[in-house]
Amino acid sequence: MLDRRTGHLLAKLNALCARSAFCIVEEEELLFAGEDGESVKGMLGFLKDRGYLELGYAEGGEYCVRILPEGRLYFERAAAEKKDEQRRNRMEALCAFFGALLGAALSGGIVALIVLL
Repeated sequence: MLDRRTGHLLAKLNALCARSAFCIVEEEELLFAGEDGESVKGMLGFLKDRGYLELGYAEGGEYCVRILPEGRLYFERAAAEKKDEQRRNRMEALCAFFGALLGAALSGGIVALIVLL
């Protein structure tokens, strides 16, 4: 999973490079929320190392970027993982509830048998 800032940068790059394979992006287009050029360069290197994008060149505040399939599908996979986690949590809660209900019914039945005998 990416942190919030790196995910925001990847989303911005996906939007900027939606129409072509390689796109030229100025550093000013990638700056957001107090980020500076060095942190953007570091995040781009991180994304490149993880296989989310490919850098053609990076010089003078200008980047040639190509978003790889892993980078294009990142947000879809993250949403699917979140949905799976919610489904798994719901199933665990239901199993715990019905397990507790079954345990209470069995213990109540055992107490009833002991009282009757």
